[in-house]
Amino acid sequence: MINARRLAVNVGGKVILNEVSFAVDAGEVVAVVGPNGAGKSTLLKALCGDVTVQSGHITIAEKPLHKWDLKSLAKVRAVLCQSYDVEFPFLVDEIINMASFAHQLPLEKWQEIVNDVCVKLDINELRSKSFTQLSGGEKQRVQFARVLCQLQPALHQKVPCALLIDEPTANLDLFHQFQIMQLAKQSAKQGAAVVMVVHDLALAASFSNRIYLLERGEVKASGLPDSVLNMAQLKQTYNIPAELSQVKGCLPSLKVHQHPLSV
Repeated sequence: MINARRLAVNVGGKVILNEVSFAVDAGEVVAVVGPNGAGKSTLLKALCGDVTVQSGHITIAEKPLHKWDLKSLAKVRAVLCQSYDVEFPFLVDEIINMASFAHQLPLEKWQEIVNDVCVKLDINELRSKSFTQLSGGEKQRVQFARVLCQLQPALHQKVPCALLIDEPTANLDLFHQFQIMQLAKQSAKQGAAVVMVVHDLALAASFSNRIYLLERGEVKASGLPDSVLNMAQLKQTYNIPAELSQVKGCLPSLKVHQHPLSV
C-alpha cells in the first residue's frame, strides 16, 4: 500500500532521516519505534507528504505520492498527528464531522458512520461539548474518531487505504490505550494499512505485525516484534537491559532487568 525508498530529510543542515526505506501492506499494522529524536514523526510526515524529502521516493497504492491530489488522497489516507492546536470552541461533533469533507455521502449514511465510531470509542456523551474544554485524553479520542470516520467509506468499499497515527495513546489511561490500539488493529483486519508511531514497546509488540526501529535517522532493525525487540538490540538502542516477556494467555510485556542508572 505504502512504499518508501531511501528517504533523506535534512532540516537546517541536520540529517533527520538518512536512506530510510519503509513498507506497509494492506491488512497489516506496522509500528515505528525508537528513542526521542530518532526521526519517527518525521518519517510519518514524509509518508504523508507533510515534509520535503531531499531524496528518495514514496508511492501510495503504487502511485507516486506527488501525483495524488489532496482530495483524492484524503479519501484513502487518514492521519492522526501528535497534537492539534484548536483554539476556536468547535463542538466535538463538528470536529468529527470535518472528516466528511473528503467524501460525498448522503447525510444519513455519514451519520451512521459517525454514530458507529462514537459508540466504539465511548464518546457519545462528549459530542455536544466544546472541544477546547476537554481533557487531553478526551481530545485524543475525539481526533482518533475523526480519522476513523474519514477512513470508513474506503473500508466499506474495500478500497486500498491507509491509517497513519502518531503517538495515538498519548494522554490516555490504560483502558483507552488498549481501546485505541484494538480499533487500529481492527482497521487493519478490515483491509487498511496501518502505520503507528509509538514509544510503548509492549504495545508495539502486542498490536503490530512488524516493527521498524529507528535511531538517529536510520533504520537499525525491522521485522517481527520478537526479532527486533531482543535484549541485545534494546541495550544497544536504549542503553537499558530489557527484553520482551510472553506469558501464556497474556499480551507481551517488557521486562527490564536491574540497571544502575547514573543520576
